[in-house]
Amino acid sequence: MLSTPPTPESVGSMRIEPAGPFVAGSRHSVRLTYTAGPSGIEVGGGLRIFPPHRGHTYWELGKVTAECSRAGATVEVETFNDRPYTFHHSNPPYVRVTVYGEPLAEGDTVTVTLGEHGGYSRGYFRLARVTDHAWCGYPFQVLVDVLGNGARPREFDRPDAFVELPDAPQVDVVADRPAKIHVAAKPPGRASDDSFELVISARDQFGNLAEYEGDLAIECTDPDAELPDSVYVGSATGYCDLCRPERPAGMTHVEGCRIAAESARITVYSARDEIIGTSNVVAPGFGAPDRVYFGDLHVMSGRLGRMMLGDTEYAYRWARDVQGLDFSVVTNRGGEGDWQEDLRLDDEFDESGRFVTIPALERGWRRGHKNVYFRASETVPPMPGGDIEDMFEWLASLDVPAMAIAHHPNCHSETSRYYAWGPQDWTTVNPRFERLAEITQCRGSFEVDEVGGEVSLGGLGASIQDMLAMGHRLGFVGGTDNHRAQPGSPRSNLGGLVADEIIGGGLTGVFAPELTREAIFDALWDRRCYATTSRRILLDVRLGEHMMGADLSAEDAAPFAEERTIRIEAIGHRELARVEVVRNNQTVESVEIDGDRASLTYTDPTPLAEVPAVSEAAPNVVFYYVRVRQADGNLAWSSPIWLGR
Repeated sequence: MLSTPPTPESVGSMRIEPAGPFVAGSRHSVRLTYTAGPSGIEVGGGLRIFPPHRGHTYWELGKVTAECSRAGATVEVETFNDRPYTFHHSNPPYVRVTVYGEPLAEGDTVTVTLGEHGGYSRGYFRLARVTDHAWCGYPFQVLVDVLGNGARPREFDRPDAFVELPDAPQVDVVADRPAKIHVAAKPPGRASDDSFELVISARDQFGNLAEYEGDLAIECTDPDAELPDSVYVGSATGYCDLCRPERPAGMTHVEGCRIAAESARITVYSARDEIIGTSNVVAPGFGAPDRVYFGDLHVMSGRLGRMMLGDTEYAYRWARDVQGLDFSVVTNRGGEGDWQEDLRLDDEFDESGRFVTIPALERGWRRGHKNVYFRASETVPPMPGGDIEDMFEWLASLDVPAMAIAHHPNCHSETSRYYAWGPQDWTTVNPRFERLAEITQCRGSFEVDEVGGEVSLGGLGASIQDMLAMGHRLGFVGGTDNHRAQPGSPRSNLGGLVADEIIGGGLTGVFAPELTREAIFDALWDRRCYATTSRRILLDVRLGEHMMGADLSAEDAAPFAEERTIRIEAIGHRELARVEVVRNNQTVESVEIDGDRASLTYTDPTPLAEVPAVSEAAPNVVFYYVRVRQADGNLAWSSPIWLGR
């Protein structure tokens, strides 16, 4: 009989065979051998084994078996959330092993096999499948129920119900072989420059940065482009959170590129290895005199604990060196020590003309989540606790320009819609600090309330169109809400959604004269921005001389009283399917597009005074925004233009 409470030091140890590394997405038979410590395990006690699931990644358990070394003891094995296969960050698939017959003493072993081999007589057993996300040091989580009381719900709060095994196995997951090339064409960061940069990386089938060595050919749709014919890629190390060379494996940058045509795309390939990729469109004059810069405004990292992966430094390196974004933002919780470290890294990676960071943090309440962004990092203390109104009062006390952006507005916490965070309460909008709202991310779009199409979560009355119907003037932005510290990647599985099965993710396109923190922040503040589902779609929407995001008073709107002509320019990341004009939450024009470019106008002949009001709450405003659909299902949404009447 155990005379002292079990402790992490007394509950034993575990080893894994093989120890890896494992190739992302591959299948294996993995043996986990638990050795009991001084606490032993009583009859009815046992183990809970959770394969790695940080960062919303998951393993498939496969066929699971277990055996015990002690004579007279038997073990029963059960699996959960794997038939059919399900996953949730707070309740991932796991294995439960229960001891019967005789208790286990120190030194006794239990061997659990994930992915047991079948055989000629036994038939087919399924192997375990490794997560498809490459990472170093993925931890298993093992809980030991020494006394056999862990299965009783009233006992969950007892410290001796489940004791977490210290030093549980960790494994490395490496990228699969290269399957494609990712090519990002970055516009010049300064007004005086007419060149652009290519960021090229080899990726496996799951989007992981893959090791690659060899020459890649470069071709351009503009025959007069100034580009090298090929570029060499080679390195002996991988890119992960532990090894961070300036130019990691499987990637390179090509600077000083130029085109003579109005627009062009660049294709990079290897005929030897049968891998290929084509860039986003390069259009130097698009949006002139401004340029369009793309970034991810909403990324979280493993600094926040068990559910997430990576850190701020990794996130910025990925955004700049691998994904080829122009700007990116890490939105952690902003505790005392973490906030100061994030501010330091924000400034370290902020490089005008090349890559921009914006200091930011995230806070959540029962009434929704908001990210807070600062134009400068100086003199910004950690945010104190409190409610949403307390946050705005604190922001008002600072001598630093700041803005707040509500995100994933029309959904609630995956764990509880009643006691954790809930849908956005749009009555909390503070016009002094709120100019934008997140319309798309890894949980899908939140444009409309009805679930369907690109809207995977909704029905709670807190969509973007619900917000607009309340009379708020908030422009549109996108961010991935990536929980793997990989800006621009939509593969983080949130809200019970598998990234490969939905149209999700989010990028923000910003019209700015140059790539600096101040210019990007000011453009966001002025709502000269739009959202996309992680594709670099170019979109310019104007009413006369007024850009997207403009808010015209009744006096300024007088020239448009009889009719309004909206000019739309769009160039798809790939082939376009349709351009739609939305007026007061109703689609009033829909034009099919053949090709990857659209240049059109929409004239609304309805007198401004006769346009049906969007709601009783906003009778004296008319707004327009444009929705662009690609043939592959990806979208872009311009920030609205508002006209008072």
